[in-house]
Amino acid sequence: MKLKLLTIAAFSIILAGGSALAQDSSASDTTNAENAPKYLTDPAKMGAFYTDDTMTTMRSADEINTAFMAMSEEDRTAMMKECETTDSIKYKDFCGALPKM
Repeated sequence: MKLKLLTIAAFSIILAGGSALAQDSSASDTTNAENAPKYLTDPAKMGAFYTDDTMTTMRSADEINTAFMAMSEEDRTAMMKECETTDSIKYKDFCGALPKM
């Protein structure tokens, strides 16, 4: 009888652990992680476009153009791609202010 109870307890633990692992793997949405903005959320990259540390006041169009052109071609292309693919209203003004390539 003790062996049956021990077997049932072990089986229950295995089932509970398996469902927890299944939840963890489905909860981590790799699609969103891959599409999450990397440049638009990086203060080191975005700081040149704003006048303050809170990144609420954008610089003038000339300053934005200068800062954008000072970036590497790879960074400019990646930033433009993020602007095209993001659906966040937060970056709408910023992306609209970037010079068109």
